[in-house]
Amino acid sequence: MKEFLDKLKNQEYISKVLYLKVLNTNKDVIPNHFDLDKYNNDVLEKLYLKYKDYFENMYKGIDDNICLDKEQIKAILADEDYSLIIAGAGSGKTTTMASKVKYLVDIKKIDPSKIIVMSYTKKATEELEKRIVYDFKIPARVTTFHSLGLMYTRTIFKNHKCYVVDDHKRQQIFLKYFKEYLFKDKDKIKEIITLFEPEYVMRKWVFGHFFRDNYDKYSTFDEYFNAYKEFKLSEVKDLDETIHDIIDHDLNQESIHTIKGELVRSKGEAIIANFLYINNIEYDYEKIYPHLMNERKTYRPDFTLNLAGEDIYIEYFGLNNKKYKEIQRLKEQYHKEHHNKFISLEYSEPKTLINNLKNELIKMGFKLKPKTQKEIYFALLDRYPSSQFFPFENLMYEVIDAIKSHEDRKDYREKIIKFIKNQDIEYQDIYLKQLKYINDFYVYYQKCLFGSVEYGFDFSDMIYYANKYIHSIHHNDQVDYLIIDEYQDISKERYIFAKNILNKSNAKIVAVGDDWQSIFSFAGSKIEYIYNFLNYFPGAKLLKISQTYRNSQELIKYCGEFIMKNNTQIKKELISQKDLSDPIKFVLFEPLTEYQVLKRLILKIHKQNKDHNILILGRTNAIIDACYLEPEFKDELGTKLKFVGYEDIDIDAMTIHKSKGLTADEVIIIGLNKSFPKKDRHDFWMLELFKEKLIEEDIAFAEERRLFYVALTRTKNRVYLLVNRDPKLRSFFVNELYNIIKEER
Repeated sequence: MKEFLDKLKNQEYISKVLYLKVLNTNKDVIPNHFDLDKYNNDVLEKLYLKYKDYFENMYKGIDDNICLDKEQIKAILADEDYSLIIAGAGSGKTTTMASKVKYLVDIKKIDPSKIIVMSYTKKATEELEKRIVYDFKIPARVTTFHSLGLMYTRTIFKNHKCYVVDDHKRQQIFLKYFKEYLFKDKDKIKEIITLFEPEYVMRKWVFGHFFRDNYDKYSTFDEYFNAYKEFKLSEVKDLDETIHDIIDHDLNQESIHTIKGELVRSKGEAIIANFLYINNIEYDYEKIYPHLMNERKTYRPDFTLNLAGEDIYIEYFGLNNKKYKEIQRLKEQYHKEHHNKFISLEYSEPKTLINNLKNELIKMGFKLKPKTQKEIYFALLDRYPSSQFFPFENLMYEVIDAIKSHEDRKDYREKIIKFIKNQDIEYQDIYLKQLKYINDFYVYYQKCLFGSVEYGFDFSDMIYYANKYIHSIHHNDQVDYLIIDEYQDISKERYIFAKNILNKSNAKIVAVGDDWQSIFSFAGSKIEYIYNFLNYFPGAKLLKISQTYRNSQELIKYCGEFIMKNNTQIKKELISQKDLSDPIKFVLFEPLTEYQVLKRLILKIHKQNKDHNILILGRTNAIIDACYLEPEFKDELGTKLKFVGYEDIDIDAMTIHKSKGLTADEVIIIGLNKSFPKKDRHDFWMLELFKEKLIEEDIAFAEERRLFYVALTRTKNRVYLLVNRDPKLRSFFVNELYNIIKEER
């Protein structure tokens, strides 16, 4: 009560939680006809005027193009216990979050170590960290959910050496299990092939033809795999071209692997590693340097070689900014002072990089002894020994991950048995046998993770154990503010994790998101946590940021009407200072000519705006991959697409899901004649059993609608829809959007 009266007396912001608390306990102290919203709006107006100069100069010298609008500033100033900021596409949510942190530290004098900023992906976290930690010099904790979960988990299991179980480790565990427990017993293999037929598990294929036809001819897995490699070799028409294509493909992926299978940080590192391997020079990638650096930091040179008993170090400096150049200078100076043999390589074209490396190695005294093409090809195949049955491996892990992420994790077998008993008798025997094989591997997998002094934690474990034991941790982990990015993507276990942090520290929460862009239900996100935020956090306040800096007013008007066909979505009116006539262009093509029309469209856009970058989006990987069937299109590094003969055109091509959060000058959406998955489409029965149930929305294909909205709003200027001339062959979303635009005009 005293806090309420003091705030009222001093005309300070009163949170809804505090107001409701007083209303329920001492309502007599509340003035007659008191209107909390009006009172707080008046307070925010005064605070806005008071700190207007502060906010106007916040990004001075950092990014002079950033100018916070009044809605953003008021959202930052609002001092609620629980608040949800609904930020429309392109409205500057990252800027708002970073500015909130700076305001809390500068003005509210909050200890930065007591502020946690959480997001979902490493990329989003790095973007926030750059703004908060590096630009603003504020040492707040900026982290992913899993990294924070791992921090708590390491505290919980402090008597064990804890490590992250990545995909490579999981592949090793499965292969060892398959070799030792399955392959040696051919009757088991035969039964598994029958039990996990494609129609039983809803997969296109589970075991490859070579494996099915030949597994029983070999006593060991290694004998089988050697035969498989010889078989693959016999199918190759041009070995040089095949090797080149595989390596080139690997170099241009988002996750880049070497010939030996190492996951490296850049294309340049992969080129170096491959050259060393091809020329029979043994190396260790990121091996720990034997001596500690300044401040007892561990150092991992990119490559450690050995020549006549002496270590030689290679560092690749692939960036060219001021900070990176300083790191390069310090490392070069360190190796010089310690008389180490050291090769420093800077970013350059692949041929130049290889020549520079080759010259340095020869200068050091290395002899280059190239491997045969067969050796190289077999090494490439060695990276994927389970390639003939990877859908079976994936299915095993999909089920395990679903179980480990579910609230019935501890009693999963009872849940499964109960389900099986309620099925038709003809399926019960099949389901029980499938369960036995999956459960046997689950038990084996868990024993591999927790069967020694070293404890391995996969992504599900990191949050599960943090949730389970967080309230028993006794150390100084006080949190005053928890700021969550992309709240529309939150899953049940992440929601519980956030709630546990809040309850443990009595912290305040600032959630930022956009329900119109909730597109990751397949990864566990549950849109009801943003729809019903006020129910999950009683006393919460809903705030909105309506000004968009990306799209034109015309585009957001059409897209807003399209998305709000779903009445369940949170209503908001976005506004823009940009005007652009015809922001959505429908480009027609005849059947089987879509990609020819795409090429002409790219050239037309480029002719009109030479400096504009172009983003090509498709619903699935298959739609994007089909681009590369055109001889003029080449798959480049990451998401880059090269248009042969027009290398000056900056083009990216990716799925719509991958484009979330990105912006381009011009956007082209292809594959719009593809139909959506059927509403009654089912997955493998055990995955369905542990799948989180989604709420019913007011319209069919609600998430597909949001996905199309995300695609439409990636552009700064125009979005081009490649559509079949025959209306019957188009997505009904295209026809619906066309009618909206037609009616508006």
